[in-house]
Amino acid sequence: MVSDGLGERLPPGSSSERAAVGRARAQRLLVTLLGDHWHAGRSPLPSGGLVAVLAEFGIAPANARATLARLTQRGMLQRTKEGRRTSYRLTEPAWHILQRGARRIFATTDESAWDGSWTLIAFTVPMEDANQRRLIRARLRWLTFWPLYDATWVTPHDRRHEAREQLSELGVTDAVILRSTELELLPAGRARLEAAWRIDEVAAGYRDFLHRYRELAGRATAGGVLPAEALVARTRLVSDWRALVGADPDLPAEFLPRSFPRAEARAMFLSISEALAPLAQKRFEDLVQRLEPV
Repeated sequence: MVSDGLGERLPPGSSSERAAVGRARAQRLLVTLLGDHWHAGRSPLPSGGLVAVLAEFGIAPANARATLARLTQRGMLQRTKEGRRTSYRLTEPAWHILQRGARRIFATTDESAWDGSWTLIAFTVPMEDANQRRLIRARLRWLTFWPLYDATWVTPHDRRHEAREQLSELGVTDAVILRSTELELLPAGRARLEAAWRIDEVAAGYRDFLHRYRELAGRATAGGVLPAEALVARTRLVSDWRALVGADPDLPAEFLPRSFPRAEARAMFLSISEALAPLAQKRFEDLVQRLEPV
């Protein structure tokens, strides 16, 4: 089941569930597009242009306008109006969140040089605040923390600064952050952590990514992709890669099988995204220049 965003669980396959999935997809898509193609300090983008951009992905105008409204309500977008023209821009907090994400999405190498140290975080939030707990877990996973226990998370990377920043943004003041080589995992604790990492599933995800994008990789490097296709293809590529990165604990080589396909998949992702970037940017800018009021 999925949530309708208001805490209610929706029956699988129902029209309400399909609508909720569609709303979430449209919001993720627009955030991805803005993170890729709009830059801090630039003028707000006209709503008509953003509706035209989303139409490239099969999103109807009414749904596109609803997406703009929802992201504004969530504090991701800021709305401005001059006469009949309505425009949007990312808010400052949203921009910083996307930039933090981009640093990991477009990283060129694995964080494989490990000094044997672990970062451990333990925190507590009120049990009744389920939304805050969900946000904390999502942010920690993105930072490559994985749960040993419900509120005790660990990563082999030095994430102290990022963890403090995230906890501060979420208003969490009751937490402990440690960086140490002295982390002894008893058998049950080690098994718990390995189960949380799900290395086999992560590897399968990378192999599937390589299979799905191999044909596009060949055409992109050969210059066989037109701007209209480039915008859609690159946005889906980035979205799929973000999902893989978010599921990957980014473990040092010591914890991975030799055949782990992350490096090959990353090389393909960077090659395609770099080849398509100028074409996708041109298509995006051509579309957002449609200034008719919406």
